[in-house]
Amino acid sequence: MAVHQTGPAISAVPDLRERRRRETRREISEAALDLFELHGAASTTVDDIARRAGVSPSTFFRSFANKEESVLIADIEFEAEFTEWLESSASERVTLAAIENIYERSVVRFVTASEDSTERLLRVRRLVLSDAQVRSAAYAADAVMLACLTEKVSTKLNVPSTARLLIETAALTLRIAVDRWAEVVDGGDESADLVTVYRAVRSDLRRLVRD
Repeated sequence: MAVHQTGPAISAVPDLRERRRRETRREISEAALDLFELHGAASTTVDDIARRAGVSPSTFFRSFANKEESVLIADIEFEAEFTEWLESSASERVTLAAIENIYERSVVRFVTASEDSTERLLRVRRLVLSDAQVRSAAYAADAVMLACLTEKVSTKLNVPSTARLLIETAALTLRIAVDRWAEVVDGGDESADLVTVYRAVRSDLRRLVRD
């Protein structure tokens, strides 16, 4: 996935205010995605996005830090779940498989979040590939997230190189899975399932390590 946006954990049954906040974010994101596809990120302003979404610029900035962030895929529960797991786990249980399991739950959350979630992922991926401004923002956000996760694991294990290897390997596995899945779907097989592809890439990694 392009990006994980961090934030506090959200309850399984959100209240009315939280549901409305999520809906506003979704509307802003959809407006931004439409405009970026039509005109490119460089030619689209926050005011343009807010106007199309039917909100004020101040409402936009309560939801997103900048226009690029508004189109990137987010799982605001990911870091909270990761941190909770890390704090409650013994050092010997901080393994690649355990970290991959957290990523897999994030993928499951994403693909089951709404009927159009996978189509949105494909659209964002195409933007990342075609729009230099969006691509730069996506890479920067990924780097920040990976650095944050690596620091947390490094503090737990007290071995920075191992922490980096664990986090970067897990993240790369997910990126490869998303790319493989997208290539299959764009090739005409719309039945391809991202979770299944991710599990297959995890298996590929295990075979490579054994060899």
